[in-house]
Amino acid sequence: MLPVDIVLLRHGQSEGNKAHRASEEGDNRFFTPEFRDKHSRNFRLTDLGIRQAKTAGEWLKQNVPMPLDRFYVSDYIRAKETAVYLDLSGAEWKDEIGLRERDLALMDNLPDDEKKHLFELEVRQHEIDPFFSYPAGGSESVAALIFRVKTDLVAHLARECSDKRVMIVCHGHVMRALQFLFEKLSHDDFIRLDSSKEPADKLRNCQVIWYTRRDPETGKIAGDKLVAVRSVCPLVCPSNKVEDWGWRRIQRRRHTNQELLEEVNRYPRHVND
Repeated sequence: MLPVDIVLLRHGQSEGNKAHRASEEGDNRFFTPEFRDKHSRNFRLTDLGIRQAKTAGEWLKQNVPMPLDRFYVSDYIRAKETAVYLDLSGAEWKDEIGLRERDLALMDNLPDDEKKHLFELEVRQHEIDPFFSYPAGGSESVAALIFRVKTDLVAHLARECSDKRVMIVCHGHVMRALQFLFEKLSHDDFIRLDSSKEPADKLRNCQVIWYTRRDPETGKIAGDKLVAVRSVCPLVCPSNKVEDWGWRRIQRRRHTNQELLEEVNRYPRHVND
């Protein structure tokens, strides 16, 4: 049985976030020899990332009943730095290697144009199916990441924290993997969310996703399953506003034969008798 509350938070803007975003727009000035000569685990927060973390901490303290019972943080430096600036009273953080960011191997810490030049085939394959495809260098597919998170973190939470309220600071891909597991999503759900331009579907820096077993209307624990989720971005830049989509009940679907057929028919067949 999963915890009563699981509050997920993505780290604030990191050096890597800023460098890669600039590179996608054709600006590689952040990819200095010093920057390229370190593992992405060691990226620090930018000044904006620190401000995002402080703002998220204030939102958590004002909206999530405190104190929480357990505090988990990714082993990556940007997540640990975010945890510090949340400034949650009484927090004793346990760093979990299982919360580490998705491994991108040879695709990691390279400017955008080099990725496309050196790994053209892998980039194309990943564009065809970003769920199952492995980036260059034998790194993690999203499907492999989900399996890793399920067998490590989720199993631990179910085994040791079923009566607890838990805070987790981690990464966007890890949060998407947990979303996939907690809401029983499908391959096509992931593809839709991953490519969506809708603000409610994005996982911005310091995005909060709060899962609960409590009924959001009555406040009573509804059973042994997570029943509702709330997604909040405490600091949307450059508007400096909060985006809060409120509580949404989790709908776990089963598929009829007709629904499966409709899904199948969305994929064209190119080889026939």
